[in-house]
Amino acid sequence: MNKEAHIEPKPRLSVIWVVPLLAVLITGWMLYQHQQNKGHQIYIKMKSADGIIAGKTEIRVRSVKVGVVESLRLQVEQKAVVATVRVEKHYDNLLTEDAKFWIVKPRIDQSGISGLNTLLSGVYIELLPGESKQRTSLYTLQEQPALISTDIEGVRYQLSSTSGEVLDVGTGIFFRNYHVGQIESSVFNTDSLQMEYGVFIHSPYDRLITHNAIFWINSGVELSLTSEGINLNTGSLAKMIKGGISVDYPPGQDGTEVAQEGRAFTLHQNFAVALERRFDLFDHYLVEFEQSIRGLKPGAPVEYRGMRIGTVEQVPARLERNGQPLYFQQGNTSIPVLIKIEYGRIYEVDAKAKQYWQENIEQWIKNGLRASLKSGNILTGAVYIELDFYNSTPPTSLGMNFAYPVLPSVPSGFTALSEQVMALLNKLNKLPLDNSLNEAQQTMQAFTALAEETQALVNSFNTTKVSEKVEKNLTQLQGTLAQLTASLKQFEQTLNNYQKGSGMVEQLTDTLQELESLSNSLKPVSKGLNEQPNMLLFDKETLADPEPRKQR
Repeated sequence: MNKEAHIEPKPRLSVIWVVPLLAVLITGWMLYQHQQNKGHQIYIKMKSADGIIAGKTEIRVRSVKVGVVESLRLQVEQKAVVATVRVEKHYDNLLTEDAKFWIVKPRIDQSGISGLNTLLSGVYIELLPGESKQRTSLYTLQEQPALISTDIEGVRYQLSSTSGEVLDVGTGIFFRNYHVGQIESSVFNTDSLQMEYGVFIHSPYDRLITHNAIFWINSGVELSLTSEGINLNTGSLAKMIKGGISVDYPPGQDGTEVAQEGRAFTLHQNFAVALERRFDLFDHYLVEFEQSIRGLKPGAPVEYRGMRIGTVEQVPARLERNGQPLYFQQGNTSIPVLIKIEYGRIYEVDAKAKQYWQENIEQWIKNGLRASLKSGNILTGAVYIELDFYNSTPPTSLGMNFAYPVLPSVPSGFTALSEQVMALLNKLNKLPLDNSLNEAQQTMQAFTALAEETQALVNSFNTTKVSEKVEKNLTQLQGTLAQLTASLKQFEQTLNNYQKGSGMVEQLTDTLQELESLSNSLKPVSKGLNEQPNMLLFDKETLADPEPRKQR
């Protein structure tokens, strides 16, 4: 039997199965290549799809097309729109997790007018690549364009402001009117209740931002009233429309060490406020006033003979005893005001100024140093505190009855004037005018008697025989005595006019009474002007009825 007859043939792959398999493999390869050629797919979340058209709106980098919006759909919660974007495969490296997207459309901002070309071509989405090495496929569309590109050199800082004015992103930062940077971000902190700005300072101007630099809001319009007249200064049109931030050094100082990147500065409301915050070395004092403090506000200056040495801190001072304010204590009629003496205002080396002040304040008070209220502006009714020496005040010392030392005060303004007038009238009333007039009249009578006796003596000489020379002398003496007698009689008549009950005395008495009446009439005017210095120009304000406080 032939052995080859028992060998079975091997199975062969049917052509029917090979052709479909090859077709599937080729199709899959083609689909893969198609997807690869189409690029990378990402998703952009946005609040609204206004102006964006699926299949038409482009993704650009520096005006070069790198992708297109494929589709738009609402989010599940219907609170946002999700755009499906296809980015060409050559630009996959741009899709880092810190990349930024925003819509380019016509805008008018501080830098000028931009995006006008989109009026005809339609809006597009700009892509700003980041520096991260991580990739992602989900992004959030920014409402504002990214102002600072990653390839621009510069330093970023933080500004915080409690001012009510809110500045927009893109607002410029100026050093002595030269543009050096701009606001990059703006956020309101609900915990600290202040605005927090991220600012970018272009290189090489970042070397101007030193530790002693001060920032303030510059509206672009400055109006000042001086003895030379009214000065009006305006900045650029952009600063007038949108405002700006100014940065500089305090007067008389130069830049110190350059600030580190990310340092936080305070953004002040204006230049004057920025200067006020520089005086960090100070001591608190209390001043108790026995008069109205209307018109005195926190921030008002404390001056010594026109030179500012401090600032009013609290009006009235928020000090309590047994759960009640100090000015509510029984038997207390004064209003306490808390001030701070800022030693940097007295001398540029504040430590030496503090030592000098503390070594001499006790002696100054013994010599008559007192605090008083002075009118700063009669139109607004604003007042300030002035320290000066008053020699007529009773001696006292620096009080230490409270948490702060107490500076003595004296009444001021029309109140002090009224008291001086009353004191003068009291002195006039106490003068012994009647006794003085009686004594003068008795003296005049004695002089008259002496003149009559002298006249009799001269007449006796005329009856005797004397030489011509003696007769001539006696004639001259007689004429002199006659003139003296006439003068004495005139003086006697004048004194008679000043006798009690005479018309002259009555007229003087009436004048003194009118002066006293005028002083009494000035008291309410003085009180009103102390309470409201601008009362002569505006109606007097009516104080609201006091509301009783709930007993604790």
